[in-house]
Amino acid sequence: MWARADQAPLSLSAALSSRGTLVLEAALKSALVALEGALAKHERRLRECGECAPCLFGDCGTCGRGVVAPNATAAKGKIVGGSVAPRGAWPWLVSVRLGGELMCGGVLVGATWVLTAAHCFAGNRNELAWTVVVGDYDLTKWDEGEQVLPVNRIITHPKFNPKTFHSDMALLELGRPVAPSAWLSPVCLPNGPEEPGPGTPCYIAGWGSLYQEGPSAEVVMEARVPVLSQDACRSALGKELLTNAMFCAGYLAGGIDSCQGDSGGPLTCQESGSQQSVLYGITSWGDGCGEQGKPGVYTRVTAFADWIRRQMDSDREPTCFELLAASQLPGERQRAELAHLCSFYAQSCAPPQGQAACARVAEETCRMKRRRCGEWRWPGGAGCCPGAEPVGWGASGSALTAPPLFGTGCPGLQEAALQVRAVRELYRWVLQVPERDLAMTFQEILVDLGSKNAKGLYRARVRATVGGKATTFPALVGLESDSLYRSMPGLIALALAALQT
Repeated sequence: MWARADQAPLSLSAALSSRGTLVLEAALKSALVALEGALAKHERRLRECGECAPCLFGDCGTCGRGVVAPNATAAKGKIVGGSVAPRGAWPWLVSVRLGGELMCGGVLVGATWVLTAAHCFAGNRNELAWTVVVGDYDLTKWDEGEQVLPVNRIITHPKFNPKTFHSDMALLELGRPVAPSAWLSPVCLPNGPEEPGPGTPCYIAGWGSLYQEGPSAEVVMEARVPVLSQDACRSALGKELLTNAMFCAGYLAGGIDSCQGDSGGPLTCQESGSQQSVLYGITSWGDGCGEQGKPGVYTRVTAFADWIRRQMDSDREPTCFELLAASQLPGERQRAELAHLCSFYAQSCAPPQGQAACARVAEETCRMKRRRCGEWRWPGGAGCCPGAEPVGWGASGSALTAPPLFGTGCPGLQEAALQVRAVRELYRWVLQVPERDLAMTFQEILVDLGSKNAKGLYRARVRATVGGKATTFPALVGLESDSLYRSMPGLIALALAALQT
C-alpha cells in the first residue's frame, strides 16, 4: 500500500522545497566564487605576459560601425512608433539588469565601460546586484555572442538631480572586459563640442515599452528622430524643465518616441560623409510616450565628455567585485592584493595619526566593506580574450568563460587555464542552471507502508523538479514527526545527485 508522506502539520514537500532551494543557491554561489577566483588568476597571468588582446574587439581604432545597416526609416512597429531593428544594427546597445531583470538600456563605450542614465540606479546602488548584457537582442532567448558581465563600479554624475534629471548620466565599469565578437562594437564618443544641428536625423534604440504604460519589447526596436532646437524644446516642455545639459529629439506631432525601459540607451547620429555613428544623447525622460507636442529628452553627451574621460582614468575606492576577487587568491598573493586595494583608505588619514595608526584604520575600514560585500551573491562575468568557450548561467545564460590554452612561453599561464577548466567541469552541473530555474520543488513523496525497516524507515518514491529538470528517484523516509524531518538532508542530497547525472 502506498501513501503520501507530506500530511504533517507543515507539509514535508514545502519544507523540502524551501530548504533544497537554499542548498542549490549556496552551491551556485560556491561555484561562482571558485570560478571567478580561477579566472582572476588566469587573467593576471595574461596581463603579466602581455597575452591579452590590446584592443577592444580585434579591429583596433574603429568605433560606431554596425554589423548591418539599420532600417529605421519607416514607422511600422513600436519603440514607440518605430520598427524592429535588424540583428547587429546597434552593436553598442546593451541591457542593464537588476537581479537579472531588464531595468535600462546602456551604451558600450570601451572594453570595460558602459554609459547609461543615472536615474536607473535610484533604488539600488550596490554593484553586485547589477549585470550588463552585451550582444543582447531578443530578451526571450539566448542570442549568439551574448555575454552577461558583472558590474564592478557604478559612477553616477555628482550633479545628478533626481527631481529635475539634470546631469542624468552614469558610467558602469565592468568586472571583466568584453570578449571580442562579430556582434559587438563600441560607439564613437564626440571629439569636440560640435553637435548635430536642428533637423539632423538621428537614431534611438532599445527594449522599452511599446506605448505609455504598455508592455516592453521582446527584441530591439529602433526609430529615426530629428534633433530639435533648444527653443522648440523649451516651448514644448517649459523652459524651467530643460537645462543646457539636455536636448530634445522627436516629432512635435507625436507618434515616434522613446518610452519607459529605453532610459540609458543611445541616441546616435552618423557623421557627415562617414558610416560611423557618434553618441550625442543618452535617453533620459519624457512627458508620456509619443504624445503630441511632447518630444523625448536626452542627456547631452558633449557636455560631459571631459567628465567621462576623467572617470575612466581615475584611481577609486576598491569595489566589492575587486575585494571578492582578491579574497580568492592563494596565500601571499591574496595578502599583497588586499593590502594594495585597502591602501586606498589610508589616503584620507591625517598625518598626525602616524603611519601605523593609518594602516590600522585602513585595514579595519576595508575589512568592514569586505564583510558587507560578502552578504551579496557575486554574479559571474566573461573573460578578456578571444577564443573563450562560453558556459551558460543566469537569466539568459551568462558568458562565464574558459580561457584558451596558450603555449609555454608564459610561465604559469597554461596551468592557470587548466585550473579554470577543471573548476568549470567540477561545477558544470550547477553553472548550467538558468537563474529562473534556480529552485528545488518536491511535488510528491509516495511511501510503501509495508516496507518499514529496522530503523523505522520506509521505501519511498520521490518526484521533484531540480534546477528546471524533472526527476523521480527512490529514497528512505520516516513517517513519525522526528524521523520524517531527519530524512530531509538525505532527500535533498539525492535530488542534487539527480541534477548532476
